[in-house]
This record gives sequence, structure tokens and C-alpha cells, in this order.
Amino acid sequence: MSAAHIKALDLFAGTGWGVACKNLGVVKEKGVELMPEAVATREANGMETIYRDVWEGLRLTKEQHEARYGRYGLKIASPPCQTFSIAGSGSGRQALNEVLRAIELHAYKDAEALWDFGQKHDPRTALVLTPLAYVWRDRPKLIAWEQVPTVLPVWQACAEVMREWGYDVKVEVLNSEQYGVPQTRKRAILVARLGGPVHLPIPTHSKYYQRTPEKLDAGVLPWVPMGAALGFAGFTAEKAMGRGMVARYGTRPGRPAEAPAFAIRASAGGMEPGGFVLRSNYGTGGDASKRGERTINQPAATLTSKADRMKWGGVRRLTAEEAATLQSYPQGFTFTGKKFLQIGNAVPPLMAEAILAALIGIKEGR
Repeated sequence: MSAAHIKALDLFAGTGWGVACKNLGVVKEKGVELMPEAVATREANGMETIYRDVWEGLRLTKEQHEARYGRYGLKIASPPCQTFSIAGSGSGRQALNEVLRAIELHAYKDAEALWDFGQKHDPRTALVLTPLAYVWRDRPKLIAWEQVPTVLPVWQACAEVMREWGYDVKVEVLNSEQYGVPQTRKRAILVARLGGPVHLPIPTHSKYYQRTPEKLDAGVLPWVPMGAALGFAGFTAEKAMGRGMVARYGTRPGRPAEAPAFAIRASAGGMEPGGFVLRSNYGTGGDASKRGERTINQPAATLTSKADRMKWGGVRRLTAEEAATLQSYPQGFTFTGKKFLQIGNAVPPLMAEAILAALIGIKEGR
């Protein structure tokens, strides 16, 4: 299947998947996005947003949706995750149980029933099943969903349902640093193909082992350190990542051989002694006093919507441009308003690209 002939409908679009689609040649990515700033960012970067609310499209019949917005073969979705947090009073676990029960009751077959379910519980909880409702109605050929790891049981339950409809489905928690992202970030991924078979991407880089950072997986490239991605002095692509990565990214237009595609030349000016240590904005094990720290020789910790609180050496705050780079956005990508919220909520584009390439069947070196 050629990526040039695929039309993608991207629910809760943001921009991460859209960047990946552009890199792969899926030029017909159409987004559904509610956040005004994200819509403006999509427009500023040449991405189309066809409607704002997922419920708007879901309340149409398949024929009505096709007549208004056209057919699509790839369903992408990254629904909200706030209600599924495992922290706090256990409400996240309760939300998961409610969604699993809604799947058992086939609530996804009726948009109004699913809406009512959300009103009785939490509207954001119901949103996690809207992608399944779209698949039930439209039966797209290809599917790619992303969520936080705690939502894995929901994806597994959805997978069982979709297998009954003839889909081959794979569900797994993937690590972003294993696909060239200079950041450690775990995400529950579901991919499916109608009629199968379907594949998850094979890692191109080593997993980062926090307790033993010197450990590297055999047969793949090392994980990418922050210093290499940000272009700090003393780092070159070949020194930090090996000739294989340079060769890979140097073969595509706009991706110079001397640096990875997402690299920017960040200024080291204003750094205090120890400034090349990035302190996380959240505590380890829920203890706010134990904020994790990574040096520029390591990948960044997970970036959240509050990444503006991350500090170099505990002094200078992480800039939005640096955060975008650590999330693997390409150089020159423009954000409009609430930059850190959009960056922190996005699927890392390089990770999304690897997922879609494996799903579509695009070979390395295309």
C-alpha cells in the first residue's frame, strides 16, 4: 500500500501525528481538533482541520460523513487521558472500569448512548471510546491509537472487539527513545489492519535503562542524548548517534547529514555551573522534593504540559523551542499560543512516524 494514496482522519489531532503523516507522504491527513490554539498551529503549518468536535462527526451516518468530509482509510486517535491517572484517590481505576463496562454493553454502537454515558460519569472518560465508535461505523482499513500506559486495558478490550470485525490488532506499550526521540516516554499503542496482518515498529535505538544508563541494546543505535538533539557544543550526529543514523536522516530532503532532522542550534548562553543538567517538573514516586535530573548526555525525562517548569541546573527554564526539539518536532515548526500544553500533549512525531511506517508497510530507506 502506498502512503501517497492514504487519507487519514485524525481525532484529537494536535500536531504530532500530522507531522509524521507529512514526513511519510500521507498528505491527506485531516484533523478533528477542539483546542483553538492547536487549530491555529495546524493552520500555521499547513495542516487541515475539517471539524472541531469528535461528537459532531460521530452523530452523522457513515454516508453523511463521507458525503461531507470524504472517505478515509487510516483512523488516527489520541484521546484525552486526564481521567485515567493512577495517582490520587483511585478515580483513574474507576474510570477504566467504567469504560470496560461500556465496551461490554456495546455503548460505542450508539453515539447518543455513548454521550449519555459520558454525562453520567465524566465526559472525558467517554471520549476514549469515540475512536472505537468511528471504527464501528466506518470500518477503515488502518488504525493507529495512542494513549498513556494506564489505558492499555481499554486498548486490549477494544482489540478483542475489533478482531471480531475482521481486524488484525496489536497492542503494546512502546518507549519513545527506541525510535530516535531524545526523551523517555512510554505510550500504549494500538495498531490494526482490516484483513491483516499488522505490525508494530521494530526499535531502531536502544532502550534507556535508568538504573544502568551505560547498558545498550545490541544491534540498534544508542538512544539520542539531549545534547546531540539540541546541538550543544561538543556533540555531533556521528559522535553521539553513529553513522547509521546520520545516513538515515541524510537521505531525505531537508534533513542535513550533519545533524538529525529535529536538531536545532540551541544557545548555551546564560548557563550557570551545572546548567547542563535538566531538572524535571515532577517528583519521583509522587514526592515533589525528589525531582529527577538528567544531564545533556542522557535523553530527557517525559515532557508534560507543564514542561515550562523544567529547569537547566535548577536556574534557567526550558524554552518552548527546546521542548519541541526534545519532543522530536522538526526545525522551524511554528506553535501558536499555549506552546507547552501543545508540545506536552503531543505524540512525538518521530515515534508516530515509526508507528505509521510499520502499519502502512513502508520500508526503511524509502
